[in-house]
Amino acid sequence: MVDMDEKILFVDDDSNILAAHKRQFHKKFNVITVDSAAKGIDEVKKQGPVAVVVSDYRMPEMDGVQFLSTVKQIAPDTVRVLLTGQADMQTSIDAINEGNIFRFLSKPCSNDILTKALNAAIEQYRLITAERELLDKTLRGSIKVVSEILSMVNPVAFSCSSRINNLTKKLAERLNVENMWEVELAVMLSQIGCVTIPGETLERKYQGEDLSIEENQMFFDHPNIGKSLLANIPRLGGIADAIAYQEKRFNGGGVPIDDRKGEDIPLISRILKVVLDFDLRVARGETKPQAIAQMRSHMQWYDPDIFRELESEVIKKEECYVKQEIMLKELMPGMVLAEDVKTEKGMLLIQKGYEITHILKKRILNIGNVNPIIEPIKVLKELQKTEV
Repeated sequence: MVDMDEKILFVDDDSNILAAHKRQFHKKFNVITVDSAAKGIDEVKKQGPVAVVVSDYRMPEMDGVQFLSTVKQIAPDTVRVLLTGQADMQTSIDAINEGNIFRFLSKPCSNDILTKALNAAIEQYRLITAERELLDKTLRGSIKVVSEILSMVNPVAFSCSSRINNLTKKLAERLNVENMWEVELAVMLSQIGCVTIPGETLERKYQGEDLSIEENQMFFDHPNIGKSLLANIPRLGGIADAIAYQEKRFNGGGVPIDDRKGEDIPLISRILKVVLDFDLRVARGETKPQAIAQMRSHMQWYDPDIFRELESEVIKKEECYVKQEIMLKELMPGMVLAEDVKTEKGMLLIQKGYEITHILKKRILNIGNVNPIIEPIKVLKELQKTEV
């Protein structure tokens, strides 16, 4: 069955051939045509995702093999088909062997053969994207389960991951980061190295108390420990690198101690650095405007573009949220705690800023059945558009 949302791009410098393709296939497929490789590259970037690209071999400026190789770099899931004459056959075979082309068709090519090739290419695209979607969902789900378990083992560390989640994603969206799934996983796993740090030490760190030299060393080792834990997991190499550099300053200071600075530091790391420092200041009792002002006095530590987006997002968020007091039974997943949750005996359960999940809610309710929790609980409620 044909899905008209799946686009097929024909690229040929002969406008008559393009018109013929449009007439022949517009009822069967979502057809786009362009008359140069440069325009084809623009279309892939602009229209994406494109399911199939069909290119002529002989074109001015850039031949079909070079063009399809570029398409592979921009959109690796797009299936690539080459139309070629007999004289170009060996070049086409080499391109297939190098993995740049799914299939080549020799010219002249009948409509029946081309139709079968397009159907096969569409099926190949569906197979690739379905497998990727399954892997992504499996990977995300597995990591979410691990994070939920670790949040129970070391709730202080993983309350930080929860607090910074929304803000980090908002900044990434403002900065047009392409692979948002990497941002989501990097945030979720950013504090995984903290499993080696005693909860009491982390609590004192977040409260602004002085740590010993050994305790400070433990804290600044956690990004590298996080990287080591993730390094051998397929597809997480970039995320592991981002986590390793989350405490690296834009001017090259901080950890790890090496020569990387400025834009050589991974973008996700630079976002995390800004958000983590902001979160730490707020956790220690500074108001959000105070935290921004204090960070501004250390501007050399931060990517200026990211810091600018932080200022804009924090001001916007302050205007769109209001505190609300609720009873324990009214606590719902997605709510953000506006103050620490403690038992009546003074035991800290969850720090403010934590976003409630189904598992966390169940844990709080279970504890509350044994050790009464101070109520009401203050949460942040997002204002509806009609309320803003």
